[in-house]
Amino acid sequence: MLLRCLLLCLALLPLGAQERRPMPGLTLRHGDRSEPARIHDLAITVTVVGHVATTTWDLTVFNPQDRVLEGELVFPLGEGQTVSRFALDVNGRLREGVVVEKAKGRIAFEETVRRGIDPGLLEKTAGNSFRARIYPIPARGYKRVVLAYEQELQDADGDHLRYRLPLAFTDRVATFRLRMEVLDQPESPTITAKPSATFAFKQARRAWIAEETLRDVAPDAPLEVVIPRGEGSAQAFVERRNGETYAFVMVHPRAIREAKVLPKRLLVLWDASASARSRDRKREIQLLEGYLRRLGPCTLRLAVFRNTAEPLKTFAMPQDEAALRAHLEALPLDGATRLEALDLASEPADETLLFSDGLATLGGGEPRLPAAPLLALSSAQAADHGRLRALSEGRGGELLNLQRLSDAEAAQALTTRPLAFLRATYPEGSLSEVHPSQGQAVRGPFGLAARLIAERTKVTLHFGFGTTVRFTQVIDLDAAQAAVEAPVARLWAQKKLAALELDRARNAQAITALGQAHGLVTNGTSLIVLDDVADYVRHRIVPPEDLRAEYDRRVAEEKDRKTRDAKDHLEALVAAFAERKQWWETVFKAPKGNYREGKDKAREEAERDFAQRTQAAPGAVAAMPPPPPRPIIDAQDVVPEVAPREMPRQDLSMAYAGFAGASPASSSRPSPQPTATITLKPWDPETPYLKELKAAPKAERYGRYLALREAHGGTPGFYLDVSDFFRGAGEAELALRILTNLAELKLEDAALLRVLGHRLRQLGHHRLAVQTFEEVLRLREEEPQSRRDLALACQAEGQLQRALDLLWEVATTPWDTRFRDVNLIALGELNALLATAPQPLDAGRIDPRLRAELPVDIRVVLNWDTDNSDMDLHVIDPRGEPCFYSHNRTAIGGRISADVTGGYGPEEFLLKKALPGTYQVKAHFYGTGQQTTIGATTVVLELYLRYGTGRMENKSITLRLEGPKRMVDVGAFTFQ
Repeated sequence: MLLRCLLLCLALLPLGAQERRPMPGLTLRHGDRSEPARIHDLAITVTVVGHVATTTWDLTVFNPQDRVLEGELVFPLGEGQTVSRFALDVNGRLREGVVVEKAKGRIAFEETVRRGIDPGLLEKTAGNSFRARIYPIPARGYKRVVLAYEQELQDADGDHLRYRLPLAFTDRVATFRLRMEVLDQPESPTITAKPSATFAFKQARRAWIAEETLRDVAPDAPLEVVIPRGEGSAQAFVERRNGETYAFVMVHPRAIREAKVLPKRLLVLWDASASARSRDRKREIQLLEGYLRRLGPCTLRLAVFRNTAEPLKTFAMPQDEAALRAHLEALPLDGATRLEALDLASEPADETLLFSDGLATLGGGEPRLPAAPLLALSSAQAADHGRLRALSEGRGGELLNLQRLSDAEAAQALTTRPLAFLRATYPEGSLSEVHPSQGQAVRGPFGLAARLIAERTKVTLHFGFGTTVRFTQVIDLDAAQAAVEAPVARLWAQKKLAALELDRARNAQAITALGQAHGLVTNGTSLIVLDDVADYVRHRIVPPEDLRAEYDRRVAEEKDRKTRDAKDHLEALVAAFAERKQWWETVFKAPKGNYREGKDKAREEAERDFAQRTQAAPGAVAAMPPPPPRPIIDAQDVVPEVAPREMPRQDLSMAYAGFAGASPASSSRPSPQPTATITLKPWDPETPYLKELKAAPKAERYGRYLALREAHGGTPGFYLDVSDFFRGAGEAELALRILTNLAELKLEDAALLRVLGHRLRQLGHHRLAVQTFEEVLRLREEEPQSRRDLALACQAEGQLQRALDLLWEVATTPWDTRFRDVNLIALGELNALLATAPQPLDAGRIDPRLRAELPVDIRVVLNWDTDNSDMDLHVIDPRGEPCFYSHNRTAIGGRISADVTGGYGPEEFLLKKALPGTYQVKAHFYGTGQQTTIGATTVVLELYLRYGTGRMENKSITLRLEGPKRMVDVGAFTFQ
C-alpha cells in the first residue's frame, strides 16, 4: 500500500521576516516511526537583472523507507514574489512544468498517481502560498525538484536596491550550494549578511558573481545584498516575445509623504478569527495606541468579526485607552473569517482601520464599509495582500504590510498620506494595455508595464497627492534595444494580474487565460509535470517543446473520441434508468417467514465473500466483486405494476399507498398510510477532551475548550466533536463558531470544506452551506460530488432551478469510473425535485427518456470525505434480510447502488414499499488508500421517508469511522 506523506513547509519567507524555520523533511502519517525522509542536497541560485531577481531552489529529497512515498511541498511567498518555474526529475532527466487550468491539472495528477506513474503538480493556495504535490519518491531513492520565483527589488536607501534570502534551517544537508549573479552592473554589490564567511563577489565580464559549496551543513544564516542602482534614476527594458513587444520601466521617486487630516471618528475592524493567532497582535495594539495618542480626543467604534460580526463597541479616547487594550487582548481567537459579515456601510466614520490577514475562509461576499479612506494593516506572514490592497486602495487608502515596515515607518504611514502614481501619458497608439492604469500608492521603486506598439515612443509618469500632480518623469522606449535576460513579458503579465485580482470573481476567466499564456501560477492555473506524452494527450495538456510534435500527432488521431464518449454515456444512462423504472413498476411480495441466510448458492457465495473481505489487511482497498444475481423470487410473488408517469402530481401519494404487496389497482379506495418514523442513534466519539468539557462548569466550558485546543486543535475531529457538544448544550452560536474552524485549519482543503458544508446544511445554515460548496466546486470541479453537494444545498436554500441544472450536469457528464452510479443517483434526485417543486421548473433540456416520478418509502444515502476509500451502506429489513454491496437486491424490493471502492460515494438504498417493522441502517468502514488531515473518515448519512413526494421527511447524521472492519449502527426506520 502506498503511504502518503507530508513534506513540511519550506520557509521562503517574505522580506524582513526573522523567524527560524526547520529544514523541510518527509514524515509518515499515523504513527509510522521509521526514519523520515530528508533533503539531501540543496542548491540556490539568484540572478538579478536590473531591479528583478529570480531565485531558484533545486532540492534533492532522499527517501530512506522501503516503500514509495508521495510528497507535498508547501511554501509561502512574500508580497510581490511570483512562482516562475517548476520542474521535476522524470526518469533521470529534468522535465519542466507546463501551465494548465487548475482543475484539469488536478484531474491529471490524481489519475496518473492512481496508475503509479510520475507526476508533479504545483498549485497556488490561499494568500500567496503555493503547494507542490510530488509522486513518487522512490523507495531508498532520490527525487529532484526545482522551483523558482521572481520579485521586484525594493530600495535599501536612495541609491541602492536590497535583496534578502532568509535561511534559518536547523537540519543539515549533505551539500549546500549558493550562487548569486548580478548582471550589467558596473559597481560591485555589497554583502551585508551571508551564510558563510568566504562568500564574496568577483567580477566576471558583464556580471558580479558570488558562489560557494558547503558540505554537511545546516544553512542557518540569511543572505542580504545591497546593489548600487547606478547614476540613472530610471531604467527601461524591452522584450520581443511571440510576435509582441513588451516594455517595462522602473523609476525611483523619492518616497515622500505629506501630512493628512486626522480623523475624529475612527472605525476599527478587528479580525478575531483563528488565523489571527499567527499575527503579531501585540505589535498591532501598540501601533494602534500610538496612533490614537496622535489623534487626541476622538471616538473609536470597534467591530470585532470572525464567522459573524459582534455588536459595535464605542470607546472615547483617550480616557478609554486601557479598556480598549484589555478588550482586544481578551478576545478569543476562534472561528473562520467571514468578511461579508461586516455590514457597516451606513456607519459614520472619517477613517477605517482593518487589522486582518485578509484570508476570507468562509462565505463568498465582500464587506460593506463606509466610503471613508481605509487603511489595511497586516502583520501576518501568510496574508492575502491582493485582497487587502483591493479593499484599501479601492477606498482611497493603502496597505501597510507590517512584515516590511518598521514600527517608525508604520507610525509615520498612519499620520500621513503617500505619494501616488496618478497616471501615464503617451502618444496615441504607441502603447496598449498599460498597467497600472490608475492611481497607486508609491513606496519605493515604481514599475509600469505595457505592450509597445510603436518602435519608439516616450511615456510620461505623473506623481502627486490626491489629484494634484507634483512632478513627472519621462522615459524613452525603443523596441530595437530589446533585452535578452530581462523577463519583461512576465513582468507585464504580473502587473496585469495584480489589476485583475482586484476583482477575482468577475475576472476569473481572464486570470486563468493570462496565467496560461505567460506561465503564471494563479488562482486558476497550475504547473504540472507528467511522465509520458500519452498522459499529456489523455488530458489534453500541451507538453514541453521536446514532446510537442508527438503530442500533436496523437491528438489529431483522437479528435472524435469525446463526442463518441458523450453519446455512449447518454445511451447507457437511458438503459440504466429504464432498468430502474422496471424495478419500480414491479410489485414485490414478502416471502413467508424470516430471511434464511444462505438460502441459495449465489447468496451463500456472496456472504462468504463479504466475510473474507472484512478480514483483509487494515487499510487495503479491495476491487469490487461482480454483483451477485438478484435474489430468487417465486414467479407468483412478482406482479407487473402500471407506471405512474402519467399521473397528476397531486395523486402521486396514492400511487404507492399501503403496505408492501398492495397494488394501486387492488382497491378503488386508497389504503391508509402507515405511521413511519426515523430514529438516529446518538453518536458519542468518547474522546478525553469531551469528558473534560462535560465535567467543567457551564461558565468555564468555552475557556476550557480554548485551552484544550492547544493540544487537540490540529485535528478536524476535535472541532466537529466540540461543536456538537456546545450545540447539544443549547449554545448554537458558539457551536457554529467552533465548527467554522474547519475552514481555517488547512486552507483550500476540499475534504474539510465538504465536511463543513454538510454540517452547515444539517444545521440549517443553508446560505453558508451553498457558499462553502461553491468553494468546493471551485477547488474540485472535476468531481461529481462537488456539483451534487452544491445542488442539494441550493435546493435546501430554495434555489430550485440552479439545483436542477447542477443535477442534470452530474447526470449527463461521463465521470471517472470510480464514481459509480453517481449519474443514476443524481437523475433520481433530479426527478424527485421536479415532482416536489412548488412551481414548475424549466426542464426543457432534459431528455424525456430520463424523466419519471419514482417515489419510494425509504431512501438512504451514504457519502464520505476521503478519496480512494471504501465505505459500505447496509440496510436490514424487518425479515432480517440485509442489503449491501454483494447482496444488492432483497426479496421485498430493496436495492442498493454499485459499491464505490475508490471515491467519495455516494451509495444509495431504495425501497419502494415498506413492510411493517424496523429497518436498521448501518455504515461499514472497509478501508482507505489515502490518509487525510481528518485522520478518520467522516461519513454523512441521510435517511428519507416518502422520498419524492410532498410528504417527505428526512434526517441526517455525520460521524467518523476509523479503522477497518468497523460497523456502526446509524439509525432505523419504523413502520407501523
